[in-house]
Amino acid sequence: MKKERFHNLIVIAGTGRESGKTTLACLIIEKFRHLEPIAIKISSHFHEPTEGLINWHINDNFNIYLETSRRGSKDTTRMLNSGAAAAYYIQAYDKNVLHAFRLVASTIPEDIPVICESPSLIKYIKPGVIFITDNKQVKYKKDIAGMLSKADYIYHPLTEKVNIDDLDFSGGSWIFG
Repeated sequence: MKKERFHNLIVIAGTGRESGKTTLACLIIEKFRHLEPIAIKISSHFHEPTEGLINWHINDNFNIYLETSRRGSKDTTRMLNSGAAAAYYIQAYDKNVLHAFRLVASTIPEDIPVICESPSLIKYIKPGVIFITDNKQVKYKKDIAGMLSKADYIYHPLTEKVNIDDLDFSGGSWIFG
């Protein structure tokens, strides 16, 4: 099956918690804040929404929240504070990720840059750019071997300086390299 293409989307996957995914997302958002990018974080972990998360779409298969808080250290709050025009938090099991993402994406014009933190989404779509963050010190490292060949670049943002100078957004598409 041919994957749906989203040229205006960067997907950031990582080797696990604390691998630098949000750090990299925030660096990209900050660089392109003048374009008013949209940030999306996708998680397969379901829990009660924290302060600032507003129900955007809730059903039996997934939950989508819009982040409104600029206080605290949540990933979506960090994304807003880095310059995202909006930040969405999606809770969805793997089988529902694509449906939830499409719902949010359908509200975003194709010429607006989107930065999404999600390892599962690249199983179903083809984004403009794929970055993978790796932290060798992660205790419970995820097996991302299948994703490595799809990556445009693998970063180690917690142990080395990240250089995103070769990243650009033009004509509704992310360009790297």
